Amino acid sequence: MNIIIFTENKSAGGMDTFYENLVKSWPNKDDKIIFICNKGHPGLKFLSNVFPDNSKIIPHSLLLSWDINWVNNIQVIIIQKIIRRLLKYFLLPYQYLSIKKLLKTINADCLISVNGGYPGGITTRLANIAWKSIGKGKSVHSLHGLSLHDNSSYGFKKLLNMFEKYITSKHISSLSNLVCVSQSCANSLKNYPGYDGKLPAQVIYNGINLEEGNKSGSTLNLRNNLKLSKDSKILLMLGTYDSNKGHAHLFKAMNIVLNKYPECHLVICGDHRGLEKYLVVKSMENIMSDTKNIHLLDYIPHASNLIQQADILLIASQITEAFGLTAIEAMKYKTPIISTEIDGLRETIGSNGDAGYCLEKNNHVSYADKIIYLLKNPDVKNNMGENGRKRVESKFNSMRMSKEYHALLLK
Repeated sequence: MNIIIFTENKSAGGMDTFYENLVKSWPNKDDKIIFICNKGHPGLKFLSNVFPDNSKIIPHSLLLSWDINWVNNIQVIIIQKIIRRLLKYFLLPYQYLSIKKLLKTINADCLISVNGGYPGGITTRLANIAWKSIGKGKSVHSLHGLSLHDNSSYGFKKLLNMFEKYITSKHISSLSNLVCVSQSCANSLKNYPGYDGKLPAQVIYNGINLEEGNKSGSTLNLRNNLKLSKDSKILLMLGTYDSNKGHAHLFKAMNIVLNKYPECHLVICGDHRGLEKYLVVKSMENIMSDTKNIHLLDYIPHASNLIQQADILLIASQITEAFGLTAIEAMKYKTPIISTEIDGLRETIGSNGDAGYCLEKNNHVSYADKIIYLLKNPDVKNNMGENGRKRVESKFNSMRMSKEYHALLLK
């Protein structure tokens, strides 16, 4: 089979890990994977280096609403966001016709669209709709999160929901299968405008390659690079510099942790668009009494080497996190996890005290207490690491994930 994977993405990060594992673990090596993505995606170079030789990457030049990024000025960012939201829908006819034209030129048997890089991404849904309109084969949508407009004014939200209802109804009717990456993600569909439940969602958990090491990844030595002593404790956060990721929550917790463990260091790695990192820096300066133990790094591809150097992996998402790919990467390398309890993270990490902790998102004191507890009790921390490895082996293997997607295309 010739299989199209269609996505859009504005940041490099966890979704690239998903694409890599899905493609490299694909069960039928005679199948050809055609990966279509916006040419501005920062992760394309990484993917071109890790995809198998029989796969092909086609970058497209479609104008996307979040390409509107004229300024890095906080005073006008709200206006820019409003323009992006409106433009998102005005671009629909142009995007649909362009995608349809592109898909007609490609010899393929089926299509998998993935919305993970940009939750609610319009073009991924348009790809399924266009695919059906030209009479092609199986059409699957892989849902990694939803974008709801809860913070909009009532009138604006009502207008957006009207568009969403129309797009979603057309999208669902174009699908052979709808896949969600967690039961929590599937459950959230009932609140999504236009979803009537007639096409039930199937849960396929994300997975990673359990055998492959850090062949093409970072070789950065954190202790040498950041001039940390051998006794320093390393807390690691991997994620985009985005308000959802909860950087302020971590900074508040670190104020408490550093009073007990002044040799503790927080290392944050993630992709950003300038202003996003600036806002995190300002948040850090406003919250932290001393910032010398906080290290803000840019995105590092294949950061498994960093996970292996960390004492604890931290996840502090505040709004949405349908699965949490970094969590299963940490389990692979026996690194315990402390996370906020958001969406699918509980499903990924499991019961509290097993491979890690899932804690109330608004309670930075409890979050800090668990960090201190694990640093004080290395036997508990090591036991969590062992439990995590067993959990990822039993539930989150990339071979299992790819076989389940492949089976959908054969039905």
